[in-house]
Amino acid sequence: MKLNSKLAIVTGGGSGIGKSIAKHLASDGANVVIFEINSDNAKETVEEIISSGGSARAIQCDISNNDAVKVAVSETTRKDSRIDILVNNAGIAHIGNVETTKPDDLDRIYNVNVKGVALTIKHSVELMKSSGGSIIVMGSINSLLGHSGQSLYTASKHALLGIVKCAAIDLGKYNIRVNVIGPGPIATEALLKRLKSREDNKGMSVKSALEGFANNTALGRMPTEDDVANTALYLSSNLSSSITGQIIPVSSGLIRLE
Repeated sequence: MKLNSKLAIVTGGGSGIGKSIAKHLASDGANVVIFEINSDNAKETVEEIISSGGSARAIQCDISNNDAVKVAVSETTRKDSRIDILVNNAGIAHIGNVETTKPDDLDRIYNVNVKGVALTIKHSVELMKSSGGSIIVMGSINSLLGHSGQSLYTASKHALLGIVKCAAIDLGKYNIRVNVIGPGPIATEALLKRLKSREDNKGMSVKSALEGFANNTALGRMPTEDDVANTALYLSSNLSSSITGQIIPVSSGLIRLE
């Protein structure tokens, strides 16, 4: 799956799943540009990639801001006048049902999880039209299912699936493929922090929660960040040249959401 110096943008590539994706793409030959609001995280990821012999640089960017995305894409293409791969990974989680969700939360989640993806695609796609490419959006298993206590997050991930299905039709004539990755529960730093907070408040222990996630899958284990990154690598490569408008769950065969 050699990416042969293709230019890949990874939003939110400074930590978690985004960091793993950035490292996987770089190790396979891509020139990676990380759009990241946290410049320290981005710097650390870039240093790790370069020390491993890969190519990477970072641009500080708030993807929910139209002007910031436009400038970041322009800065990216000043050096490389093409974009081959766009991984829309940046996003934020939210816990709360319809009754408890605050109006400010509505704006914050929508602006990052939905508007941010749309803006990044909007400003990148013109530079993909001449040679085609792959757009990957980080959805969730919640793009397909509902989950108690996560109404706003689930709604945002459903919205991404709609964007991708339409964009795949609109951009197919330019040989641009658009797909969604739908991870199930993954033991990211963010998830572990939420589980630890619940444990500290006399809730289920972190160990029990992780065992519950694993036991709720067909494979008997939680998927990993590397599992998601390998799926992104596949969708970035020519091995997936006929796949577009699809969601690929990476959930170890999740049986149900609890």
